[in-house]
Amino acid sequence: QRSYGMYNETGFFPALCRHGFVLKVVDMVRSGELSKYPLSLTAHILNILGEVALAYDIGCKYKKLVKVHPLLKELAADKNFRPLVGTFHGYGHGRLCGLENLMTYVEGVGSEAGEGCEIFFSKSNALASTTRYTSRFHRQQAITTYLKHVDTFETYHGLSSLLCSKYRRALEVKATYGTLQTAMQELGMESQDVFETWRAKEKVHLLTLSKEPSEEMLEMEYYQKLVNLMDAEERVAAMRGVQVPFIPTEADDGYAEAAKRHHALELQARALTAVQELEVRLVVDTRWTPDGEKWATASKMVAKRQYQRVLDHLQGLIIARMFELAKCNMSGTGYKLRKHIAKLLQVRSKAVKAAIARYNEVAEAMTPPKPTLDWEDVIEYAFLADFNLLREGREDIRGEPWAQPAGQATMDQHYKLLRADEEIVRLNVEIHRFVTYMVDEEVFLIREEGCLKRYPPEDAETQPHRVELASQVRRARMEQAQFTTVHMTRLVKLSKVPGFTGNILTGTS
Repeated sequence: QRSYGMYNETGFFPALCRHGFVLKVVDMVRSGELSKYPLSLTAHILNILGEVALAYDIGCKYKKLVKVHPLLKELAADKNFRPLVGTFHGYGHGRLCGLENLMTYVEGVGSEAGEGCEIFFSKSNALASTTRYTSRFHRQQAITTYLKHVDTFETYHGLSSLLCSKYRRALEVKATYGTLQTAMQELGMESQDVFETWRAKEKVHLLTLSKEPSEEMLEMEYYQKLVNLMDAEERVAAMRGVQVPFIPTEADDGYAEAAKRHHALELQARALTAVQELEVRLVVDTRWTPDGEKWATASKMVAKRQYQRVLDHLQGLIIARMFELAKCNMSGTGYKLRKHIAKLLQVRSKAVKAAIARYNEVAEAMTPPKPTLDWEDVIEYAFLADFNLLREGREDIRGEPWAQPAGQATMDQHYKLLRADEEIVRLNVEIHRFVTYMVDEEVFLIREEGCLKRYPPEDAETQPHRVELASQVRRARMEQAQFTTVHMTRLVKLSKVPGFTGNILTGTS
């Protein structure tokens, strides 16, 4: 049993800060990536750090899970916990998810991509070959040693470089403000406040395509229940003329007639109850009749319902495909992200093909028949104006500015500028704290090392232990001090960049 115990741990689930330092690691035992691992990490981090935002590749689903978790939902609400989706994975979740959970559109997160774990895993995967057949103790020892080494000699060494590169990228984004103003003038926009309205309209439109309006659904359901009630009443009326003069045996034909009558009465009662319930919900004073206007309207709605549903589904897929295709071809999109979006578009094409086939089947059955679509025509659509079937939807969005490629690019640039401003504000705080930490840490370790060496005479017996401890303190100080010059050189160089508004002087801790 002990020999098979080495296969219990299947991996580890880490939590990293935005600078790449490992905050906490959880062993995954006899399982893959289960929800209990991020939930335990979230509870631990919220209790220590308080208000945080967490980027997770399935942050949209994880947010729903946290809201219903019996032990975590109250803590998450008190700490204003916000699960998000990283930039790399976010464009594969669909446009509707991205509008709500993508870090570009969330206030307060800066220009963070939220994909630090992907970079971390590219290096930590080398541990698999050395820990695969080790015992539990030696496995955890190897992982812990590796994490400490990475934090000390790689992440800490590259911290100043990370801060400087983030600052420069934010300044580059801010330099595009003039381009944004020009684009806004071309689109006839007077204020940047309209971008939030655009995003809200786009979100509402995509939500309406994902589900039918509740009032329309109730009216169509009420119409269908009325039709069912009329059919049940006709059956009961037809059976009332059948007389059963005696109580028949189960084998007699009269018994079957009585059973049919009983079943018809039950169906009539159920249909009547369903109609009455919907009349209460719809506040219907007078029951609809076949010669009424509302009956005729609902009849047409039911006939068109199936066509509308398949059209809404197809329209949502094509709109999402167009927006993602625009992002793939947008300037500033990296090569890896382009490949990632292209791969997702290729996979999603299967869903579009199936939706087109379903739409053509329903369109041909309409009276009169609706126009059909070919896959070759759909893949040629580059703009929403090319998709004529959008006029058949509940709302024609082809004239909306947020549905145009120029409007989408301008809105995306606006939110990037907002995040760049937040990033610079945060980096100014982090750089000042980092410089203060380096000075204070060195002063503190030098003082503690001196205290350990200057032992009083009555502690002569503990001299060897104090000297060894002082040596370890000196070693820790030298490990950090070897990077101080590199850090300060990078930060001084950054301070000379036009647009730098931070402070690289030592503060007060």
